[in-house]
Amino acid sequence: MSGDAYAGVAGLYDPATALFLDPVRRLVAGTLGRLGARRVCDVCCGTGRLVAQLRRAGLRPVGIDGSPAMLARARTLCPGKQVFARMDARRLALPDGACDATVATFALHENAPDDRRAMLAEMFRVTRPGGHILVVDYLAGLPASPMGLLVALAERLAGREHYRNYRDFLARKGVAGLFQAAGRPVAARYPCLGGRAALVVAPAEPAVAPACAPARP
Repeated sequence: MSGDAYAGVAGLYDPATALFLDPVRRLVAGTLGRLGARRVCDVCCGTGRLVAQLRRAGLRPVGIDGSPAMLARARTLCPGKQVFARMDARRLALPDGACDATVATFALHENAPDDRRAMLAEMFRVTRPGGHILVVDYLAGLPASPMGLLVALAERLAGREHYRNYRDFLARKGVAGLFQAAGRPVAARYPCLGGRAALVVAPAEPAVAPACAPARP
């Protein structure tokens, strides 16, 4: 985790995105409450706004991120609380089944295909049987709209590599395609961000065997 790609934008992130992302965070928090989750890992927690909201709701969240600058901002929201840690989301330093639920909000699309698959696999690993994985990210194949143009512009401004990964994510059918390719059934899907994205909820159950896998004797 050398370097910090967010060092220059951590202070601007919330002013630029809170208007759009705070409703998504409320959707996530409400869904976690209905699911009865208590121990929640917010993967790529950024400035910690979701973690702070979950703590106010009585949950026991931990936020992990690879950016020291983002984590420094997050700790100002929960001073003195040991609820944030620097970790590589592809290799979470958490035991199997440690959480009731894991959450990733607009984090997977900006990573390369192998990395996003590893991140999703880790989310399943650290979620207990009977728990849930919640991912908010972009949908693919939607018609052009003002919100869609705004999203595409924001992703392009985030940098060449970021935008390339975003385009690849959409080409692979977005968040729905990510779960489908991993062989993970989806329990529920809630539209957000003007229909450009969705909150996908999946049960922490074993992966579905690929159709081409040979039958066991």
